[in-house]
Amino acid sequence: MKTFIIAIATVGGLLGTPALAERAPVTMGQDARVRHVTFNPTDVIRIDTHLRVNTSIELGPGERINQVLIGDSASYEVEVLSNRNTISIKPVEARATTNLTIFTNRRAVAFYLTEGRSRTQSFRVVVNFPDERPAGRQLAAGGRDTGYQFAGSGAIRPVRVWNDGRSTFFEFRPGVRPSIFGLNAQGYEITQNSQTQGAVVRVTGVRDAYTIRMGDDHICITRETGGFTTEAAAVAALRGREF
Repeated sequence: MKTFIIAIATVGGLLGTPALAERAPVTMGQDARVRHVTFNPTDVIRIDTHLRVNTSIELGPGERINQVLIGDSASYEVEVLSNRNTISIKPVEARATTNLTIFTNRRAVAFYLTEGRSRTQSFRVVVNFPDERPAGRQLAAGGRDTGYQFAGSGAIRPVRVWNDGRSTFFEFRPGVRPSIFGLNAQGYEITQNSQTQGAVVRVTGVRDAYTIRMGDDHICITRETGGFTTEAAAVAALRGREF
């Protein structure tokens, strides 16, 4: 599995003025200290923090943090939580501002951190991501999702992985029959219902991450955006392997 790193970024004059495409989280309900914001890849999300107050930024299921870059690590304490989709931010210098970028298995999310700018404290900020994948019916009717990345190598590495919106298919080399586990939102492995036909294993449902194990070997698989295909020959070839 990939490990995450918190690093210091050299940003020079970038800290002077927030980006024009800056957006601030809004209240989720009656308590203004719990907020949410919708992600846009071309925008910077402003997070208003306060001294002696911890703010969590929650990226949601399917997002796993690989690396965090921060411009001023002396003014902010940043920690990635064990679930790998939430970070904790706490300012230690009054009026400090800096940039922070989170790199996940799917995307980069840019933030602008301020201290004391807002009168309202922020305890939780939830980042919402628009649905970037076709619905299951679209996949079943006219295409397949082949957007998977592998971490690891060896004989148990699948030849290909794809889904039709209802089931996920793993094709292996002849004679290779590893165990397949899904990863839940907390990153724990869970047993999957599966059937095998020839070199292909069909797993019920579609998940964002899987682990394949056989003996001491394991492969980590994550579902990425941008893998949807409607190309006739490719779809026909995959359908021919399904059962």
